Amino acid sequence: MPDNSYQAPPPPEVTVAHPLQKTVTIFIEENGETEVVEQADVRARVRGILEEIKFVPGQIVQQDDVLYVIQRSEYQAALNSAKAALAAAEAAIEVANAQTGVVEVELTRAETDFQRHKELLAKEAVTQSQFDTVLATRDGVRARREAAIAATAAAKADRDRAQANLDQAQLDFDYTLVKAPISGRITKTEIKQGNLVENGSLMATIVGRDQMYANFNVSDREVLRLQKAAQERGEPRNPEKDRYRDMPVYLRRELDEGFPFVGKLDYVDQEGVDQSTGTFAIRAIFENPDNLILPGLFVRVRVPVGKLDDALLIPEQALSRDQRGTYVLVVNEERKVDRRTVTPGQTEEGMVVIETGLTGDELVLIDGGQRARPGVEVSPTEINLTMPDESESVQTEAASPADEPVESAEAAPTEDQP
Repeated sequence: MPDNSYQAPPPPEVTVAHPLQKTVTIFIEENGETEVVEQADVRARVRGILEEIKFVPGQIVQQDDVLYVIQRSEYQAALNSAKAALAAAEAAIEVANAQTGVVEVELTRAETDFQRHKELLAKEAVTQSQFDTVLATRDGVRARREAAIAATAAAKADRDRAQANLDQAQLDFDYTLVKAPISGRITKTEIKQGNLVENGSLMATIVGRDQMYANFNVSDREVLRLQKAAQERGEPRNPEKDRYRDMPVYLRRELDEGFPFVGKLDYVDQEGVDQSTGTFAIRAIFENPDNLILPGLFVRVRVPVGKLDDALLIPEQALSRDQRGTYVLVVNEERKVDRRTVTPGQTEEGMVVIETGLTGDELVLIDGGQRARPGVEVSPTEINLTMPDESESVQTEAASPADEPVESAEAAPTEDQP
């Protein structure tokens, strides 16, 4: 007769592994936002009709490239007029100098005549009336010389004003060619060809993307870790240099594998920790030659602040969470499942550092946990964990199967096992 007795299902097959022990770099890891290092508005500096646009939106432009041409005829006429006014002022100076020269000759003659009549008067060889006439002539020539000198000074002042007007006219004429203030990619034009441009009108914006900032905040506790890391770099203290500057920083975008972008700390908030938020503002700078980092991106950044020897790492998939916190399942010597509450730290290439809760001797359940609960007997297969960059696949070691299958127990979760 067929055997209708109950047959217990075999223990669930699971994959287990001892935590990987290795030295890992400890990071401060935070969210950040990217910002362009260089950005400049292109603005008109003279008023006029926009005659020509010499770029296409998104084009890479170099500093001082001509981007727009504003109608030049009016400014050319003003420039020509200013040049003529300067030439007239220069000529007026020549005339004033010549007049001053004539008066100087007359004054020399008048001074000589005065001295001669003064001596003759002392000898009573000329009358007082004759001497007074010579004196009046000398004083008159002196007054004319002062007037000539003043006229020359006025002519020079007119020349300086004419030169200033010419300089401004030249600037205005040059400003009809609107040039790129920096190198970078230019946005679409804000003003269409044929429209009137006012002085100061925003015409476009140029964004330099060869470098990119990442702004982020760290907690006041992390500031202390950052300070310690900066002190342990071994560089001599230079009061002229920010101690944090040039510390390495790593960045990843949302879909990146790992942290492919390497930069350095560029600036920390000189006002210290913000009392309202308890955070410290930091900025990093990254080279961006391929324009892969766009401005305004939300990114993840990390700063190395030390090393942890013999850190315990397990795959992220081994972690579970419930109302009591984060935990892993381990398989004990009796091949039964226990729960261990753990404190996870940073992730490292798909592995997570376990800060507390494991000793390193446990067999952590890596795969097959869907049917495994605390108290349930399982059939484990042990593997050796490696970092993804150390091996393309994990090496497996099959554990000896149970001699006799046992009935699966539907036990409720228990308290943490030692």
